[in-house]
This record gives sequence, structure tokens and C-alpha cells, in this order.
Amino acid sequence: MSSCGNPRTDTDAELSLIRDECLAGGADGAVVTNHWAQGGAGARALAEAVIVICEGKSEFKFLYSLNLSIEEKIEIIAKEIYGAKDIQLSEMAQSQIDTYTRQGFGDLPSRWPAGICASMR
Repeated sequence: MSSCGNPRTDTDAELSLIRDECLAGGADGAVVTNHWAQGGAGARALAEAVIVICEGKSEFKFLYSLNLSIEEKIEIIAKEIYGAKDIQLSEMAQSQIDTYTRQGFGDLPSRWPAGICASMR
């Protein structure tokens, strides 16, 4: 999904070109919005397009097996997405992982609609 351009300053032809290029580039949808000026009403078309796309067929699959530990999931993300050779968890990160695992969240996202979100530095 892509929403781009500025309906206040861009011409209809420019907005159409941006939309067409987004779709040609593989976006599932492209909608011109003006939520910055109209709030929720200006984003309604975008919200409706997101709903249609979310309800459609998807070939999404997780990068990792859901039965892996949190550490293993993080390692796969680091290697496959960020090109890392290995990971080193800080004491704080390891402590948080231990806490999540102890609290029963070690099998995310298999029990919950959330996954491992990683920001590498």
C-alpha cells in the first residue's frame, strides 16, 4: 500500500502518475489522501483500501519457524534481513528475553498476532 503525493500542490496528472508507478512497482494499492487537511475523513479511502488488501489473498510467510526461541528468531532476522554474521545480546536484552519467556511469551507469534520486531544498530 502506498499513499504519496500532495493533493494540494500536485496536479491530477502527477498524482495519477505516482499512483500508476506505485502499482507498477508492486504495491498492492495506491491511494491519494489528504488526511493532513481533513483528518480521518481525508484518510477514509486509504483505510478502505487497506481493508480490501488485508482481506484478500496473501502469500505472507514468516522468515523463521514459529517454534524457535526468541534468540533464534532474532538471529535469523539479523542474518537474513540485516546481513549480520552473528548476534550479541546485551545483558538488558537477554534479561528481557528471559522475562518474556518466563511469562509465557517465548512462542510469539504463534499464540499472539505479533512477531519479533527488530531494530539493529
